[in-house]
Amino acid sequence: MNRSLDVVHLSSVTCEDVELLYKEKARHLHEKIDATRDAYFGFIFPINRTDLSAVSEAFELDYQVAQLIYKKSKEFSTFKVPGRKFGQLTNHIYGASVLALRGKSLDTGLESVSDRSINELAAANEDVILEIAGVRASWFGRIFFPAQAFSNAISVFGGNVSPEALFALAKDYGYASVAGSRNTIRGDFGIALWLTLLARAP
Repeated sequence: MNRSLDVVHLSSVTCEDVELLYKEKARHLHEKIDATRDAYFGFIFPINRTDLSAVSEAFELDYQVAQLIYKKSKEFSTFKVPGRKFGQLTNHIYGASVLALRGKSLDTGLESVSDRSINELAAANEDVILEIAGVRASWFGRIFFPAQAFSNAISVFGGNVSPEALFALAKDYGYASVAGSRNTIRGDFGIALWLTLLARAP
C-alpha cells in the first residue's frame, strides 16, 4: 500500500493494496465499522455484488479490485447469519475500506469536511453522488433517516458537519423531509453523500 502522505486516487489502487489493508488494519477497520454502525443508530446496510460493481465504477475503482474487496469483506465481516462461515459486505465496511485505500487516516480522513466545505464538496462531486443515490434508490429510496445519523457517521472519520447543514443540502437536492420536529434525509442520498466523501474528500 502506498505509505506516502499523498492521497491515492482510487483508480490507482491495486489488489495488493486491498490484501495489505485487511491484513494490516483489520482491528482499526473493525473499530471504525462498529462506530459507524452506532452512528447510524444500529442500522446496517448490506451491499450486494451488483451494487458494489455500480458504486465502484462510479468511483473509478478497478473491477478486479472491487471484486477482491467483496471477497475479502465476506471473510472479514462480522455481520452474518449465525452459524454461517461468511459474512456480508456492508456500506460501513466498504466506506471505511475506500478511505483507507486512499491512504487517508481512519481517524482524521474526513477532517476537511465541515459546514463550510460540505456544499462545495457536494457540488464538485454531484454527478457521482446522484449516480450512487440512483443505484441505492431501490434499497433506501423509501427510508428517511434523521439528519443526525449522517452527521454522526461523518464525524467517525474526523469530519464535522452539523445535521442542519446536511438537511439544508439534502433539501436543495430534493431528498429531505420533516417528520414533526425531526429533520430527515432520504437514505439513498445520505448514504451516497457519505460514501462519496470517503472516496473523494481531500
